[in-house]
Amino acid sequence: MSTNRTYYSRDAEMRVARDKTVATLVFLAFGLAVGTALALLFAPKPGEKVREELAHGVEEGLNSGREAVGPALKRLEKEFADLRKKVDDRIGDLR
Repeated sequence: MSTNRTYYSRDAEMRVARDKTVATLVFLAFGLAVGTALALLFAPKPGEKVREELAHGVEEGLNSGREAVGPALKRLEKEFADLRKKVDDRIGDLR
């Protein structure tokens, strides 16, 4: 079967593209729903325990991210303050 099609109008071509997109999204949603249902059926831990572990993991990730970003942020603040002082000095020299 050939995938090359002849469309007699731009409207027909757009309609086919829209129908393909809708079908793809429907099948994607159906797959996500089936996957979620299967995951819940075969989960080795109760939902409350999984939520606690997930919350703990997210909290640890945020904390480690803050620790990693903190020194860089302080350095950028210092460099920005230095740059601002230089700009203010140059503006003062021009006046």
